[in-house]
Amino acid sequence: MRYSSYAAIVIGSKNLLMKIYEISQANGIREIDRVCHEYELGKEAYGTGRISFPQIEEISDVLNRFLQKMKEYDVKEYQCYATSAIRNAKNQLSVLNQIKIRTGIDVQMLSNSELRFLMYKGIQVSEIDFDRIIEKNTAILDIGSGSVQVSLFDKQALYLTQNMAIGTVKILEILESVEHNALDYISVMEEYIQYEIDMFRNTYLKDKAIKNVVAIGDEIKNLKKIVPELNPSLTLNYEEICYIFKKIKKASYQDLAVKYGMSIEDARMTLPSVIIYKKFLELSKADTVYICDTDLCDGSVVDYALKTNKIKIKHDYYKDIIASVKYIGKRYRSNKVHAEYVSELACEIFDRTVKYHGLSKRDRLILEISAILHDIGKYVNMNQPGQNGYQLIISTEIMGISHRERQEVANVVRYNTEFLPETDQLESVFLREEYLRIAKLSAILRLANALDRGHGQKYRERSIVRKGKELIITVESDQDITLEISLFEKKAKYFNEILGVKPVLRQKRVF
Repeated sequence: MRYSSYAAIVIGSKNLLMKIYEISQANGIREIDRVCHEYELGKEAYGTGRISFPQIEEISDVLNRFLQKMKEYDVKEYQCYATSAIRNAKNQLSVLNQIKIRTGIDVQMLSNSELRFLMYKGIQVSEIDFDRIIEKNTAILDIGSGSVQVSLFDKQALYLTQNMAIGTVKILEILESVEHNALDYISVMEEYIQYEIDMFRNTYLKDKAIKNVVAIGDEIKNLKKIVPELNPSLTLNYEEICYIFKKIKKASYQDLAVKYGMSIEDARMTLPSVIIYKKFLELSKADTVYICDTDLCDGSVVDYALKTNKIKIKHDYYKDIIASVKYIGKRYRSNKVHAEYVSELACEIFDRTVKYHGLSKRDRLILEISAILHDIGKYVNMNQPGQNGYQLIISTEIMGISHRERQEVANVVRYNTEFLPETDQLESVFLREEYLRIAKLSAILRLANALDRGHGQKYRERSIVRKGKELIITVESDQDITLEISLFEKKAKYFNEILGVKPVLRQKRVF
C-alpha cells in the first residue's frame, strides 16, 4: 500500500506540539506519533507584549529535536505554524528570523481567520458525524489562548464566523489582580465572560436558536479528563458542564494537575474554559456539546492532503468561504442579486483571460470575494463606496483567507471605483506582485460591474469568448442597455491597458 508521511508543528501559547501522520487513499489519515513540549509562552507574550531570547532559544532547541524525530520517520513534507502568542508579540519579526537562523524552519504566521479555518478542517479526522450535525443550527466553539471563535452553520452551510477576545490565557492575564480572592475571582470571571457573550448574542444571534455546539481545541479535552466518572466520549450536556464547573471551583490548579495528569498551565485554563462553555450553552439554549478531539495539527494534515489530492472529502470548504462572505454582504445590506451576478461575470471573464493575466486559482477566489463585497461601502456613505468598503473589509474577518489576502480584497474593492495610483506612488504599501494582482483583479471587477450598471440583470443569455486580442462579450436582451454600453467603453480602456486584451460588447436583440 502506498502512503505519504507528513508532520505538522504548532508553536502554541501553552505548548510546542508536533504530530506525524501517514496518509493513504485506502486508510485516509492516521496519526503515528506525537511529541509535546510544555512551556508558558503565552503568559510571557500576553503579559509583556514581547518574547525573550531565552524563550526563543527554548523554542529553537525543541524544533531541532523535532527535526531529528522527523528524520527517524523519513518525513520530507511538513509545515510549522505560529499562533497568537507570536502573532501579537511586538518583536514577532525578530522571533521568526531567529528561529529561521537557528533551525532552518520557515514558520508560517497564521492570521486568526486562517487558524480557525484549519481547526475547522481538522474536524474531518474526528469521530463525530459533522455533516449530519450541521444540518441544523450549529455553533463551532473554538476556545483558544487569545480568543474564542464562534462559527455558525445552518443546513450544512457556514453563514457566520466571529471572534471574541475572551481566550483563556487572556482572561487570566486580565483578571490576575483578583485571582487570590477565590469567590470574587470566579464571580468577576463569570461577569467578564457573560458580557462578551451577551454582546455576541445581541449583535449576531438575536432570537436565532442554536441546536448543537461542537467544541474543538485543547480545552475540551482537558475538561474530559476531570470527569472520568461521567465517561464522556463524544458529548457532554449542560448538566454535566455545570457538574464540571462545580468540581473545578473547589479545587486548586495544583490538585487538578496532579490528580488528572495535566500540566499546571492546562489546569489553570480549565476554569475560564468551562465558564465559557456554560455561558454559551445558556445563551444558545443548546443541550449538547459534541466533543471534537482535534487540533491545529489535524487541520494542517487535512489541508495538505486535500491540496496534494491524497484524499477526497465530500465537504466543500470553498463554498464555506463564499457562504460566509455572502453573509458579510447581507450584514451591510448589499444588493444580493446584483453582487452575485457581478461575481459570476467577473469569474467568467477571469476564466476566459487566463492567458493574459496569468493569475492563480487562489487569485480567482480573491476576485470572487471582492465582487460579492464590492458595494458594501454604500452602507456607510453613498458618496465614497470604495474607501468605505475598504475600511469595512479591513475591519472584518473573512474565514479562510490571510490578513494579507484580506488587504488585497479591500484594495480591489477600493479601486473598483477609485483611480489606482502608479506603482511608484504605492511602492511603500504594496510589493510589486501585489500591485499587479490588485490592478488586474480591479480591472476585471470594473468590467463585470459595468455590465450590470443598472442592477437590472438585463441579459437573457451571454457568451464570453476570446478571439485573438479581443474579448468578445455577446449579450441577448430586449431591454435598453445604453447605460451599460456607455460605462463598459470606459472600463474596457483600462482593462486593455492592464491585461493587453480589448473587451468588445455586442448586443443581440431578442424580440
